[in-house]
Amino acid sequence: MKFFVGLNTGYVTRGKPDERYVDFYRRRSSPALHCAIVGNVVIPGGYGSNASTPTISRSPEWAKVASEIERYGSLPGIQLATTWENYIGSRSFRSPTAHETIERSRQLVRQLGPKRIALTLGALDEASDIAVAAGFRHLQVHAAHGYLLNLLVDDRINENAPEARERLANWASRHTAAGIETSIRISLRSGDNNFDANGQEHFHGQIAGLPFDFIDVSSGFYNIDKQLIYPGRPDVLRVRRTETIALADRFPRRRFILSGRALVEPQHDLPPNLHIGICRDLIANPDYLADTSKGCINSGKCHYFSRGADHVTCPQWAKDK
Repeated sequence: MKFFVGLNTGYVTRGKPDERYVDFYRRRSSPALHCAIVGNVVIPGGYGSNASTPTISRSPEWAKVASEIERYGSLPGIQLATTWENYIGSRSFRSPTAHETIERSRQLVRQLGPKRIALTLGALDEASDIAVAAGFRHLQVHAAHGYLLNLLVDDRINENAPEARERLANWASRHTAAGIETSIRISLRSGDNNFDANGQEHFHGQIAGLPFDFIDVSSGFYNIDKQLIYPGRPDVLRVRRTETIALADRFPRRRFILSGRALVEPQHDLPPNLHIGICRDLIANPDYLADTSKGCINSGKCHYFSRGADHVTCPQWAKDK
């Protein structure tokens, strides 16, 4: 199966998806794509990663997004996320304060406390119910990149992580019972070598023990090392691929999604429980699945926030006009 993995396009108007957003996903949906996951959608009362982040609501625009994805042949998916009040994402790919990020994350979770964490997880329940009512049939928890749900499920950051993981397990089971496909996005590593050297495999095992249908494998914390999130160099891509294959081999009864230019390399070495996630190649070419020779050329224009822009763009689009 192939997935269009979540990204924040920036195509929003007053926090809602606009016609650019609808058209972006309409053009990339097809019977060749199992699921198109609209990315980084903020839960009620949550906080976006930047000013161009949409928030889930009962507005009819969300139903239009879901219906257009389905009409063009893909399963409508949505990635639910939140950061925290006064969150500031680094514009540089390697944050100058990267060494402080893990300890600041621990302090943040302690300051939130159990009650506010419970409210956040309750908002995730509300968000998923709104999304299902709008027509989305795949729900993804964004527990990667150092965003809040990532911090809450990791024992190394949150001393009450078992309770958070239990809430997510119940969440996934509830939606599976209703016929809704579920997934969780995680980061293989943060980019902080000291942090990653301790407890990383144990954390992966805890996530693999949750009853999600798929584990969408990313890497990196946004405020530590964005090169891991958006691998461009061949060596970084190879490491992402190798580590994801190793994770899928370790848990052969769980299904995983491999991203990071996944179709650029041959597929013969992939285990049967590892599925394909596509992002930048499908951004660059809406018809990429019909012609994989025309994909991303690593211009970096899709990293709009890092460039000080407010929405995604790609120089490849001009060639199609």
